[in-house]
Amino acid sequence: MKNFKTALPASLIALSMLTLSGCSEAETEKAESKAESAMQETEEKAKEAKSYTEQKAKDAGEYVDDAVITTKVKAVIFEDDNLNSMDINVETNNGIVQLSGFVENEADIDTAENLAATVKGVKDIENDIQVREEQ
Repeated sequence: MKNFKTALPASLIALSMLTLSGCSEAETEKAESKAESAMQETEEKAKEAKSYTEQKAKDAGEYVDDAVITTKVKAVIFEDDNLNSMDINVETNNGIVQLSGFVENEADIDTAENLAATVKGVKDIENDIQVREEQ
């Protein structure tokens, strides 16, 4: 964007100066060609910058969405009295929730997965929760 702000005015100033100075037609055409090239390059750079900015904004939005999903999944697991939420880890990437950690029995594994599935935005669940071995 910085290049755009400097290239366009500089091109226009150069073109204006050459036109006013009474240069030859060939020199004027050459200056016009340079100015046009500079403007095209500036437009391309502006498009690239816009595309880059839009992608970064999208990535940031997805990151925020994943963080919100993770928080909501943790909350629904925490609210269940039968699950020890401190032993269950939740991570989200692109709407895919990964559950890991330990629970007391097989039914708790299913409960945690079913609770996670109720959260809006969850696309899929990878359930790596294991039953804690008794000692």
